Amino acid sequence: MKVGLKYCGGCRPGYDRTAAMKDIIEELGEGFEVTGADDEESELIAVVTGCRTACVDPGALPGKPLRFISSLEDMQRFKEDMKKRLNEER
Repeated sequence: MKVGLKYCGGCRPGYDRTAAMKDIIEELGEGFEVTGADDEESELIAVVTGCRTACVDPGALPGKPLRFISSLEDMQRFKEDMKKRLNEER
């Protein structure tokens, strides 16, 4: 599974976005790949924002499903959803 990744500008992060995403990548391991948001092979785009404002312009992203992540709780839900999808693909 390939997931495109787009971070916000990071002007008001309420958590360490990159560390949280790194933990997910490590935990999900093989079969889960994170690429740039513009990667044509990605199945969806994870838009990782530091706060609930979520100022990233979705119109500037390729026409794929978007998953907004703006807190550690969102990260946890994203991780569980990705685990489920990976298990279904195996």
